[in-house]
Amino acid sequence: MGSTEQEIEEQFAQIQRKVEARRAEVLKHSADDDQFAAEYALLVYATGDLVEFEKTIPERLAEPERRRSERIVAWAWRGQAVLGAALIALVFVLDRSWWWLALLLPHFGGTVAGCFQTIDADRHRDRRAGAIALHVTGALVALISLSVLSRWFLIAVALGWMVAAGASMDTQDTAEKGARR
Repeated sequence: MGSTEQEIEEQFAQIQRKVEARRAEVLKHSADDDQFAAEYALLVYATGDLVEFEKTIPERLAEPERRRSERIVAWAWRGQAVLGAALIALVFVLDRSWWWLALLLPHFGGTVAGCFQTIDADRHRDRRAGAIALHVTGALVALISLSVLSRWFLIAVALGWMVAAGASMDTQDTAEKGARR
């Protein structure tokens, strides 16, 4: 069992013990007793804490994997932004046609924008897959702009960008969940 799971189990058990202690206090008093109402209110409050903690368990369990995905995605997009900047510089250094900037500037702009995405617990694996698609797309962009591959591979670049962007976009369901929280 991982340390995260063990910490969650310990916290959950501690809250359960608090609820059980409150329940024992409520059972000591009769319903007519003045102390009963106060103890019952404390029991309800402790039970509410237990229910709220229980709702957060899936996110807490996914947190280490989400943090790993966050690092992978951030460095993937940053690396591609650097690649885009380097390829733009090569257009000027190698005295290439300025038409290559029509390919390279959107790649650079898109990767810079992608550097600022947030990685949530629900879709972190999708974002990681998008980062992998981005690397393949970046490799194609580099090979096409350096004239190693034919310009026909621009179709594959467009498809790669659609996959990377689709994996990185928030869906309506994710946006609604974030608004409810």
